[in-house]
Amino acid sequence: MENPERGRIVTADLEAKFDRRDVAYKTVDNTPIEAAIFIPKTLISSSEAVTAPVLVHFHGGGLITGAVPEPFFLVDWVRELAHSTSAIFVSAGYRLAPETPAVSILDDVADFWAWLHADFAVAIRAHFPGAANLTPDLSRLAATGESAGGYLALQSALYLSRQKTPKNGGNSNRLRAVVAQYPAMFTDLAAFNTRPEQPDPAMDALVDDFAGRQPGSVRVSAPWPGDASVTVAALSNGRLRDLYGADPEGRLTLGYALERAEEVPPALWVVQGGDDTWVATAGADEMVERLRRERPKVNLKYTVVPGGWHGFDQMNKLEDEWVKEGVEFFNRFWLE
Repeated sequence: MENPERGRIVTADLEAKFDRRDVAYKTVDNTPIEAAIFIPKTLISSSEAVTAPVLVHFHGGGLITGAVPEPFFLVDWVRELAHSTSAIFVSAGYRLAPETPAVSILDDVADFWAWLHADFAVAIRAHFPGAANLTPDLSRLAATGESAGGYLALQSALYLSRQKTPKNGGNSNRLRAVVAQYPAMFTDLAAFNTRPEQPDPAMDALVDDFAGRQPGSVRVSAPWPGDASVTVAALSNGRLRDLYGADPEGRLTLGYALERAEEVPPALWVVQGGDDTWVATAGADEMVERLRRERPKVNLKYTVVPGGWHGFDQMNKLEDEWVKEGVEFFNRFWLE
């Protein structure tokens, strides 16, 4: 994560391969909550009718920072996956904590799925005049995300994408596959964001100051590395829970999601670095074990890369062996 040019490189790559439009899927206190829609330039220029699979992305940042998409976090192989499959790539924004409680972020994600089902095709026609012949194929729908974004992708897989809303009537979206990178941020996992034996007082002070931001205000974009010091402090000192607000129903937990999941996508792929301490490998192990135990019919692939730290796959490519193997599994359920 150290390359200061990372954001510029990723943004330039996206601009070269995709046309982008940012579209509001909801508004909160006069603030638009937007999804960034990326359509491959080859599809925009098509003179024939064409349908395209859809890959939804949620950005990382601990639910407290990031943008749509956060170029510093968006890994190379996910961008390559979207482009190589001629998929419509959609990065969904959401409100950020601590100003917004984390449970309200889950509401944003549910509202995004309702919008995708009801209004996505109309939004493409309205915002991409050259895409008149393009139809998004929601029967080939998948989701991905890194870190907190992977957590939101899994929440979507378990129950959020099928919540009843005035727009979709419930049970309308059927994700076919999800790939979640280092996503074990369910708050009931024993290893999630635990306090170190000797927490750094300076880091605690940073988190305390950040936690005092005006509650109820709306913040939807915090491009990295703007709040990097606070994010690192919260991850290192085990303070993320202190920034998430109240959760009286336990909606942030894996237990809540599993209990309410009516139908889980046929394929889940979890990617984890073996040496990750920010989103601990032990938490991912527990999460995968519980998913396999409680949803045994789901095809769950768990890839642990030895030596990998948080964000280790930033520059991995589709041809890298572990990526190639996982993508073959993922595409078999998403596209075939």
